[in-house]
Order: sequence, then structure tokens, then C-alpha cells
Amino acid sequence: MAKSRSCQAEGSANSVILGSRLHKRSLYSQTPCNVAGFTLIEVLIVVLVMGVLFGTGLSVYSGVTRDSQLRTRTDELTSFFAACRHRAMLRKTPITIVFSNGYLGTDKAQNLRQRLSEVDNAFAAQLFNGLYVNTDGKFTRNGVVVERLKLPVKLPGGQSSTITIEL
Repeated sequence: MAKSRSCQAEGSANSVILGSRLHKRSLYSQTPCNVAGFTLIEVLIVVLVMGVLFGTGLSVYSGVTRDSQLRTRTDELTSFFAACRHRAMLRKTPITIVFSNGYLGTDKAQNLRQRLSEVDNAFAAQLFNGLYVNTDGKFTRNGVVVERLKLPVKLPGGQSSTITIEL
């Protein structure tokens, strides 16, 4: 830290002639001569370092947030399909998966629904409509067993990614 020497400069209160009125007033004020503080360069360097650290932390945090959102959506859909499988096997009734108006549901159970707001409706309708759960718990489409689904999703911030749902 740099020290100011301004109170020792010529014309300051300390350099006034002894006995003058200004000198007597300065005796009572008791202000220290050496004032400590940060220089402009030191402050700018600290601000620059903090900016670099903040930028690095923000990019790392956004990646963690993105991964968390993908994991959450994958887990929700996996749970939905597991509930469909369980219902078909438990009730021994085949279930057809239906996608309509941003919601994934079934033809037999109206309360078994999952909102999908971050997917393209046309693609999701093509992917999910016609998916069928047998009474033995196997997912099929047109008689072909389906083991996994790949679903492109749009994330906040304009990013897009693909999640894989294991059936």
C-alpha cells in the first residue's frame, strides 16, 4: 500500500507558521499525517482477478446446471415408463402411450401423465404415439421391441441436447 505524504506538503496545515490561528485549529483536529490506502493499480488488479475467477466459475456452474437438468428430465421419463410397465404387468392389461398437447400419458390411466415442455411436439408425437406396453412389460412399436428412446430436448439458454431413456 502506498502512503500519502500530502500533509507534509508545502502549504498544508502542518507547515503553517507557529502561533497562527490556522496552526492552533490544526492542533485540535488530530488528523494523522500518514494516510494508508490502496492505489488505483492495486484496486484494478483485484477487480481483474475477481472477474477472471467469476467468469471461470460461471462457466463451470452452467455445465453442472445443464447436466443436472438433463439427469432430472431423464429420471422423470424413466420413472414414467417404469410406472407404465408396472401398471401393465400388475393389471395384466396392455397400455398404449399417447403424446398430446405437451403431455405424455396413457390410454388406460388418465392420472398417469408427464409434462414435456422442452421437446418439439411434432417429433415427440412421432416418437411416443404408437408405443405399446405388453402385459409382460415389454415396450413395442409395430410389433418390434423397443429398448431405448432418444429424445432431443431444448434447455434454458437456447442449448439443446439429447437424452436417452432406457426402457
